Amino acid sequence: MSKILSRSHLSSGKAVKSLLILLTIGSMLAFTVSAFYLAESYRLQPFSLYKNSYKVAEIRSQPYYSVFVKPSLIYDYATIVNYSTIYLSLAEKIDYVFNISWAVYNNTVKGSASSIEYSVEPALLITTSTWSKSFTINPEVLETSEGVVVKGSLNIDELEGLVDAIDREIRVSSWRFDANTTLTLRIHVTYSTGVRASYELTPFIALSLNRVYNLLAISTGGLTSSYSEEVKKTLENTITLPLGLSARVSTVRNITTISTLITGLSTIILAYTTLRSYGAFKIQSRERFRRKIVKARVDEYRFKTVVLENAEDFDALARRIDAPIIYSEPGKKYYLIVGDTAYVYSES
Repeated sequence: MSKILSRSHLSSGKAVKSLLILLTIGSMLAFTVSAFYLAESYRLQPFSLYKNSYKVAEIRSQPYYSVFVKPSLIYDYATIVNYSTIYLSLAEKIDYVFNISWAVYNNTVKGSASSIEYSVEPALLITTSTWSKSFTINPEVLETSEGVVVKGSLNIDELEGLVDAIDREIRVSSWRFDANTTLTLRIHVTYSTGVRASYELTPFIALSLNRVYNLLAISTGGLTSSYSEEVKKTLENTITLPLGLSARVSTVRNITTISTLITGLSTIILAYTTLRSYGAFKIQSRERFRRKIVKARVDEYRFKTVVLENAEDFDALARRIDAPIIYSEPGKKYYLIVGDTAYVYSES
């Protein structure tokens, strides 16, 4: 009878061990897959920002100027020159031309340009070391197929006369001053969607008059203005999964965070249980059962025997049963006898 019970107990124990091994391997595989996709989800950004910049308008200006001078030997008796630096005492008048053109491009958001209007605001700004004043000027504005042409002139004697008049009023003397002619060109665009937009360019011609050194310096600037807009688009990134499936990075990150924790914990528990079933953490029986052990020989054939494979199970049973533990040295076996049943644990 004892052999039958022992064999049935052994067969059931082997089945449990095999099941534990399979569960542990399966849990480890699940943990590995979950951890891989968790790492992959943190390697990728949940969202990607795409930027597309495109030009919507461009305004260009080409300035020209001519300086009328007194006939002189230094300029080969020419009456018109276009040098950037001229002797002030020889300069009489400056004619300037701004050839301004623009291009308005179809807007992917606002639509195509349905109408374009423009406005030109010229101004003359004189600046000295002690004062500054703006004057109204009226250059000629001519429309062209590509934009406008602005023509004007500046008389040197008149500029010096304005400066001298203001100097006399405030009792100062300006030996050097700047006269800047500025054109503020604005184009007003109405798009097919009804949206209105304005673009502007501010070209200028700057005169620097130095009476001490008798020099007139001429420069131009503000010749090009370009306008562009930027479209931003946000897209959710995805991760390719087995079987050709895909999922959002944020979703995979949330799911794998939980699954990695669960499968990792279950793998640890199953691995510990499996190793424990094979006695990896077995404590020496003599240390465990030292409290009340009686050495004797037991005739197993007189009892129904139940074999316990783990020392922990035998110890737990001994704590519940108020009976001495019998140790048989020849077989290195421990016995707990309850009535006609003997619970057996073998060290070998």
